[in-house]
Amino acid sequence: MYMNNPIVRTARASAEKRQLIGISINVALWIFILSTGNFLNIYITSAILALLAVVEIILIYRAFAARRSFDILINEENIVIDNRQIPADHIKTVFVKGYFTPVIGIRPKGKVLVPYKNCFRFKSDNDVKIMTEWAEQRRIKVAHKNFSRWL
Repeated sequence: MYMNNPIVRTARASAEKRQLIGISINVALWIFILSTGNFLNIYITSAILALLAVVEIILIYRAFAARRSFDILINEENIVIDNRQIPADHIKTVFVKGYFTPVIGIRPKGKVLVPYKNCFRFKSDNDVKIMTEWAEQRRIKVAHKNFSRWL
C-alpha cells in the first residue's frame, strides 16, 4: 500500500507555548533578583540570566517558525519529514502527546531525547491514526504519553 502509493500529509512544528511562558517567568524573576541585589554572586546570577535569555530567544523564534507547514511522506520503509528521510529501522519510539491537538515525536534509536526536528503536529486528526498504524506495522513502539525533546 505505502510503496506504490506513499501517503503525504501536512504538518507543522509545535509552538512550545508552555515552555516559552515558563522561561519568560524565570527570566523576569532573575531580572528582579539581579535588580534588587538579592544574590550571592553577581557573575553566577548574570550567567543564569544570560542562559535563560538565550533559551527564551530560541523558543520565541520557534514559536514564529512553527507557523510554516511542511509535508510528511510515509513510505513502506521510511518516513520523510520536511525533506529529511528517517528509515523505519532507525526509529525507536513514536510518541503521541496530547489529545485534542496531539504532538508527534519520533525518537531515533540511540537517542535519549526526541530531536526538535522530529516533533510535529498534523493538521488532520485522522493522520495521527495513520502514523501510529504505520509504526505498529513495523513493530515500532508507540507511546501515548509526554516526552522530552532537545532544544
